This record gives sequence, structure tokens and C-alpha cells, in this order.
Amino acid sequence: MNKEFLKELRKKRILILGFAKSGYQTAKVLNKLGVKVTLNSKEDLTNSKKAKELENLGVKVISGEHPLKILDNVDLIIKNPGIRYDIEIIKRAIDKKIKIYTEVEIAYRLFDNRIIAITGTNGKTTTTTLTYKLIKTKYNNAKVAGNIGFPLIKQAYENEKNDAPLVTEISSFQLNGTEFFKPSISVITNLGKAHLDYHGSVENYHNIKKRIFKNQDENDILILNIKDKLLYKDDNIKAKILYYSIDDDEKADIFIKNQKIVYKNDNIIDITKILLPGRHNLENVITAVLISLLEGVKKEQIQRIVYNFVGVEHRLQYLGEVKHIKFYNDSKATNPESTVKAITGFKDNIILIAGGKDRGIDFSELKPYLSRIKLMICIGESKNILEKLAKSNNVKCMEATKVEDATILAYQNAKEDDIILLSPACASWDQYPNFECRGKEFINVYKKIENKENN
Repeated sequence: MNKEFLKELRKKRILILGFAKSGYQTAKVLNKLGVKVTLNSKEDLTNSKKAKELENLGVKVISGEHPLKILDNVDLIIKNPGIRYDIEIIKRAIDKKIKIYTEVEIAYRLFDNRIIAITGTNGKTTTTTLTYKLIKTKYNNAKVAGNIGFPLIKQAYENEKNDAPLVTEISSFQLNGTEFFKPSISVITNLGKAHLDYHGSVENYHNIKKRIFKNQDENDILILNIKDKLLYKDDNIKAKILYYSIDDDEKADIFIKNQKIVYKNDNIIDITKILLPGRHNLENVITAVLISLLEGVKKEQIQRIVYNFVGVEHRLQYLGEVKHIKFYNDSKATNPESTVKAITGFKDNIILIAGGKDRGIDFSELKPYLSRIKLMICIGESKNILEKLAKSNNVKCMEATKVEDATILAYQNAKEDDIILLSPACASWDQYPNFECRGKEFINVYKKIENKENN
């Protein structure tokens, strides 16, 4: 533990802004370490058991609004990553030159854990999850943290004395509140366009992502996608760079040749045995494999885990097959771009379940890939729009009300070697509180079909 930084925190008047997992765990950990904090949430926490728990520990909790007068007695703000910088209390704090961090920064500076940090526009969660499973074969006490699982500050506090690294998914929102954050291995899976409403421009977004390596030195490692190489040409990178490619590109440190993932002239993985479909998932796998090799995981263990990895729940998750009909749950696909990635993971024979909240989205992005779809089953508010798109492109189309009856309809119309794919291309809010609930309905129907056919 960094006792000097802890001593510094104990002298400061600290405001934790926002609740959820991050605010709650930050308040709890700092309180245990003798740091006095105030927690402020716009959400009314009057009936929150966790807020009451913090109050019983001595944490002052102010909820229901962000009163500006609270800033009169604040030296440091630890902000929930999702809180925007353009709200009044944050703008006023910036004017007052109050430091604003996220708990990722505090966790890094307080504790001595070795951190593997994974960010990128796409593939973060799958890469982080697979990396964690691989690392755990060598370090039984390995933990996953950050944007998935538990907040980094909780895992760092509870596991500081372990020799295992903390495998973390780090979002741009979290990186935006860092200054000294320095992982031993950092990864940027890819750099595209995202969260422009939050960051303002692609340039700002990319620069914030790049904070993951800004403090790294020659003893650290940075893993990058070789196809994005030019995006880093003007960056002063001190870490050792390792490039990956899912093509036969020997300029990369790890690449694919003759359907094998090759590293240092050794065939590590036969990609034909990978269950996850799509080129984007090959990127996720190859990145996780490289990290695990750097961490000393044995090739046999890597193969065992990778060949049995079915993905992250709701992210092109392979559920299994019934009568040689495969089921994939991609409920996380809340926009056409995500659905395109799912569709391109298969050659044809796709029965696509799509539709949901009508947000005025243009679905024309799907057009070049509709030839792979043998049947589209449309649900939700947007079903008429999708049905029109399907019919105008000579794709057979049927309507259903929700995921449950759509899945049953899909199975009734499926034949051997077909793919039943839930990839809605829409948000879920017209019928479900979130994409997880939508995906779980699909999983439950699949299990009913499987049980019925196997009994």
C-alpha cells in the first residue's frame, strides 16, 4: 500500500459523486482506511440499504440533488465514471480547480497490485473475460475488475497481497478521470467511434483511450491491433509495443497463418476449433492468448480454455444446439453495426430475430448482409420497419410479439444446420428493462426447447 498517498487522502476533504457500484465501494474502502468522505448522489437514497450501511459507518450521504454549496468544503472529487463533465456541479468544480478522479485512479495509487488493463471501442468485455479465465489457470487467486465485475478499488483492496494480476476492463469514462494510472500490460483492442455525445469528438475519444499507456515505461507492455498502427504514429510511446493481427501478417508479433494462431514460430491455437464466430471474435481471442502467453500460461491450458469458451452472456453467446440447429444469444446488439458483426460471423442459413425500441435508426446498414438470412422474425416497436427492409430485399419475414414466441417460431421453421440468432439491432426498452432481460428470455426458451427435445 502507498502509505504516503493514504496519508495525503486522510488530510483531504473528499466528495464521492455518484452512487452505484463504484461510489458505494469507494466510500466503503476509503472509510475502512480511515479516510473521511462525503457521498453525494442525484438519486434519492432515502430507502437504500447500502446508503444506510455507509451512514452507519460514518459516511455522510447527501442524495436527491447535487447542491452546489457542497463544493465549498471539497478538495478532491472521486466521480462515478458515467457522470458527465457538462453537468453544473462538475463545471463549477472545474472552475474552482478541484481535482476530479475516478476510482480507478485512486485504486491504482493506493494499492500495489499488478494491473492488466484492457480497453478499446469493441471487444473489451469478451477479451477481458477470456483473459481472466486463461490467467486463472496459472494464478488461482486472479481477479477480474473494472468495467465488468467488481470496481477496481474493491478488488485491489481485498487482493493486494496476492501475486496474481488484476485483469481489468477499463472504459473511456474511467480513463477520463486518471492522471497517474500505469498498468504493467495495457491493451487497446481497436480504435473506432463511440460515445461522441460524452467526449465531443473522435479525437478527444481516442486521446482519452490512449491514457491507458501514457504513463507506461520500457518495463511495461502495450498490445495494439496492427491495422490501427497509423493511429499511434504521433504518440510518444515508451512501453514495449506488441502488435496482433488476425491475418497472415508476419510484421505482427502474433498472427494467423494456415488457420493457426502463431507466436514465436509456434502454432498455439487451431482457429477452426474456436466456438465463437466472426473475425471480431478472432481479435478478442488472439489478444487474450497473447496476454496469457506473456503471463506464462502453458499452451495446453490456453487450448483447453479457448476451445471451450462460448463467449460472454448476451454477446454472441453460443448456447448450444438442438437437432443440429445452433442457438446464439446476441441481445447486447442494440444497434445495426453490432448486428452486422454478428451476421458476418456466419455464412448463411441464419434465422434472425431482430427488433425492439424504435429510435429512428436507419437499418440500411444491414442490406449488404441480408443474403445470409433465410428468415427474419421481427419483434417490438421497430418490427414494421424491419419487415419492410426484409421484404424489399427478398428476405422471408414473419412477425412475433416478444422474444419468447419469436424463438419458438424460429425453431418451428428451422432445419438442420440453421443458425437461430437473436441480434436485435435495437434497444430493448419498448418491452424489456434492459438487454440482459431480453437475452435471458431467449436463453430460457432455448433451455425449454432443449429439454423437451432431449426427454
